[in-house]
Amino acid sequence: MRVVGIIAEYNPLHNGHIYHLERARQLSGADYCIVVMSGNFAQRGEPACADKFLRAEWAVRAGADLVLELPSVYAVASAERFALGGVRTLLGTGVVTDLAFGCEAQDIGLLRRLSEILITEPPRFREALHRHLSFGKAYPRARRDALCDYGVSPDMLDAIEKPNNILALEYLRALNACAPDVRALPITRIGSGYHDQTLSGTLSSATAIRKSLDSGDTAVLEAMPVFVGGALLYDRKYPITERHFSSMLLYALRTMPPEAIAALPDVGEGFENVISRAAKRAVTLDAFYAEIKSKRYTLARCKRIAVNAMLGITAEQAYATIRAHDSVYLHALAFSGASRGLLSEIGKRRVAPLILRHSDIGACPPLTQQNLRTDALATDLFAIASESDLRRDSSGPVIV
Repeated sequence: MRVVGIIAEYNPLHNGHIYHLERARQLSGADYCIVVMSGNFAQRGEPACADKFLRAEWAVRAGADLVLELPSVYAVASAERFALGGVRTLLGTGVVTDLAFGCEAQDIGLLRRLSEILITEPPRFREALHRHLSFGKAYPRARRDALCDYGVSPDMLDAIEKPNNILALEYLRALNACAPDVRALPITRIGSGYHDQTLSGTLSSATAIRKSLDSGDTAVLEAMPVFVGGALLYDRKYPITERHFSSMLLYALRTMPPEAIAALPDVGEGFENVISRAAKRAVTLDAFYAEIKSKRYTLARCKRIAVNAMLGITAEQAYATIRAHDSVYLHALAFSGASRGLLSEIGKRRVAPLILRHSDIGACPPLTQQNLRTDALATDLFAIASESDLRRDSSGPVIV
């Protein structure tokens, strides 16, 4: 049995994702497809456009057999932690044979050569990386400049600045560390660029799609399946945006003392004082971010810090999760009626708890229970923001 895994956000699911799902099945020859999907908050520190249960249902309707939740402690994190969490969750099933992921690179060999440098960290590259970090640069910029000093080709330098390539490199690193026997299947992105702001027909970027949904532009329907576009454009409670969480985020940050902010992931070097002062002054979330973002603390990093504060995720929790091999769990959000054979095989071969109902949580290790409580809190807060009843964390996954 071949099973292809995909790590995704589907924020929202669009035609490019459907192409990726179809190519993943074709290239792998898989009998089943498992998607590990971020929950109610995305990797860039923003709320998803719709709740995790609805997005998981979309994924199954688009061709996935099973959708598992990427724990919040991994989902709202840097590309490295996001990729590691996704790969670990897939491995926890005990059945995944292939990992399919998108990238901008036409030359897949280029990504493999880059990943080899990042995995082995030759002394000259490592020294250059430490030097650029000491200049106060954000890690992605420091890594790019260190690679330049190391003497990689211009094509490699261009590749490492593309969003999908960045995640692709982290997937390759995670596979090398955790699952060298799982086959990597890079799929070159088609259509518009990741950051494109305007619609470009049937293969528009998620960025352009979210922007168009927010403005109510009906032209966006061309870029998504009807079961996605109809819900997001014509149901008044969608799409969910940062505006829905502005008060919650500012409240969380204003009520935290600096030492508690310092304990959040990715906060260091006195940055907690900058955050604390800005949170007390800012009356809007945009104003808060404008005051704290910098060369070292990018906007995405600042947004992740704020969401971690709201969800109560500490650096200790995050790093304990990374260190503990028994912290992986398989929280099923949705599965197809035709996936009974897959679930049966996972039941036999899994190396992590399978969470199908609330009663399954009691047998999990304490750290897993803590991470599940964090996921449940994210659902509770999302329910408040969207004025929806999202009690499926207790009632079980969606069967499509």
